Amino acid sequence: MLFNLGNPNDPTVVDPVTGKTQGDINQENFEKMATQFAAVIAPMFHGEAESRGAEGFELGFGYTFTNINYTSRYWTNALNDKPTDMQVPTFYNGADIHLKKGFSFGLVVYGNIRYYILTEMLSGGLGAEYVLNEGLKNWPDVSVGTGYNGLFGGYDLYMHQIELRAKISKTFVAKKEIKLMPFFAYSHLFSWAWSGRLGGYWPLDDRASYYADSQGDPFYFDTKFININRVLIGFKFARANFSFSIETGLPFNAYKAVNLAGGISVIF
Repeated sequence: MLFNLGNPNDPTVVDPVTGKTQGDINQENFEKMATQFAAVIAPMFHGEAESRGAEGFELGFGYTFTNINYTSRYWTNALNDKPTDMQVPTFYNGADIHLKKGFSFGLVVYGNIRYYILTEMLSGGLGAEYVLNEGLKNWPDVSVGTGYNGLFGGYDLYMHQIELRAKISKTFVAKKEIKLMPFFAYSHLFSWAWSGRLGGYWPLDDRASYYADSQGDPFYFDTKFININRVLIGFKFARANFSFSIETGLPFNAYKAVNLAGGISVIF
C-alpha cells in the first residue's frame, strides 16, 4: 500500500525556489504517516503503579481505538491500492492481550500483543517497571520503566519502538470491596520506521505478480527516527479478582492522533 505514496527518488522539481522535488514530498508524506502510525501501535494498558509483590499476576483483554487524519493525502494514498479501492478508516481498531507479573523488591515485568482488525498486522512487546513508592497510606504509588514494542505482519512497513514511562496512581477503597485506582502516566517513544521493497515485481521470482506498473523500478523509503511524547490518563475499577480499566493517550506531536482503550482483567 505504501507504493501509492510515490517514489522518494522522483527527481521532478516541484518548487524551483526551494529546489524541493516530488521525491522530497513523497518522503515527507511517508514520515507523516509513520509518525501517526507510531502512535497507533504504541502500547496501552499502563494500569496502576503497583507490583502486588512476588505473587502478583494480571492477565487482561481489551480493545484500542486510535484516530488518524483519514482525509490527509498521505493516508488516502497509503491506504488505497489497486486492485482494491477500499475506504480509509477513521481510526484503527486493535484487540489486545496484556499481562503483568510482579516480583520482589518492586519489580514488574509486562507484555502485550495487539491484533489490528481486518488486517494482517500485529504489534507487541515486553518491558519492565520498578515501583519506587508503593503501599504508603498517604502517598501515591510511583513507578518508572522501559520496554520494547514492534510492528509485525506488514511487509511494506516496518517499525520498532523503545519506550520510557513513568506512572503515578493512588488506590481508594469504597465499601471495603471496590478499589478505585486513577492513574496518570508519561510515555516517551523512540520509534524507527522504514519500508520494505516497493514497486516492480513482487515476489522477485514471479514475473506475473507485481505492485503497480510491471515496468516500474523498485524503491524504498528511508528509515525515519521519530520521537513521540504522550500523556495517559485512566481509571481502573477492581473487585475481588476482576477489574475494568479505561484510559486515553494524548500524543503531543503525532498529528492529532488520540488513543482510547478499555479492557477487563483477572488479578491473581
